[in-house]
Amino acid sequence: MACGSNGTCGCSGGSLGGYGGCNDSCPSVQIFDWLPESSKSGGYDHCTLVEVAFKGRRRKVYQNNRNLPVRTGDEIIVSAQRGVDYGQVVLTGELVHIRSRDHSNYGQVLRLASSHDRTIYNKNKTSEKEALVATKATINRRQIPVKVVDAEWQFDRKRLTIFYTTKTKVTLKPVISELCRRFKSRVEFLRLNPREEAARVGGLGVCGRELCCSSWMRQIPPVSASAARKMHMPLNEERLTGRCGQLKCCLNYELEQYMKILKKFPRKKSRVDTPHGTGHVMSMNIFSRSIRVKLDNNLIEEVELDDVQALHRRTPRGKKPAGKQRKS
Repeated sequence: MACGSNGTCGCSGGSLGGYGGCNDSCPSVQIFDWLPESSKSGGYDHCTLVEVAFKGRRRKVYQNNRNLPVRTGDEIIVSAQRGVDYGQVVLTGELVHIRSRDHSNYGQVLRLASSHDRTIYNKNKTSEKEALVATKATINRRQIPVKVVDAEWQFDRKRLTIFYTTKTKVTLKPVISELCRRFKSRVEFLRLNPREEAARVGGLGVCGRELCCSSWMRQIPPVSASAARKMHMPLNEERLTGRCGQLKCCLNYELEQYMKILKKFPRKKSRVDTPHGTGHVMSMNIFSRSIRVKLDNNLIEEVELDDVQALHRRTPRGKKPAGKQRKS
């Protein structure tokens, strides 16, 4: 995929495909630095924090205590658990400090990646495919009900992480022991839920664009079916579920706008006056700004919102209707 910002993000031609770089999803599309004037000394950032992307859009904040000339799009070597790792800088400057949580145990930026480091990274990327095939073969041979999603080598090959999903509780110790002997490295299995799986694998949504969870979302919030009910959407499983098989995240984004528009509509089952007579509201369509009304003569008419007038306003929830006060 070409850089969406025509190379102005600084990652044009980067080799970090699949790690948040332009070959996968341009970081400049995901994060807009709205503090460009926070940089000093010729465009280099004076803030010591940088945000780094790894495979599967995994992101983490590191500290640049060595004051290396790090810019967005640079491929760097950072400290990792019991070793070092290889990632790409996606955000620098004061915005990282604002977005990150305040704590002092940040990992460290060790150095800028060299051509030799890129060669090692490419070998690791090829080896990840081999590890994925080997893991699937081992699990199938042992007949364990697990779906292997992805594999990721740490840059120094001291750790191999296998991402998987399963619907039941399983024991993976025999598999881990076998893979440790085969790869002569530490092997970890990390279970993903359906939304995390979709975010890691990626793909296109029904809108034709890249999945939000795999492109720009930092966190994957839960989605409730009550959002669909409040938006008066038909509870159709095919229409409401995304690539992950769960409710679409789009419902969370659209709910606020739907609620604003629905304030202009009369409530369901309320009595309204229309050019065809009076009746009760059956349903509403916010896109066509129309209302289906069951008239008192049992006919059903679809009327534009501007042609409908509410006859009786429903009392707001939590308040009792005003009535005559009883004399004591």
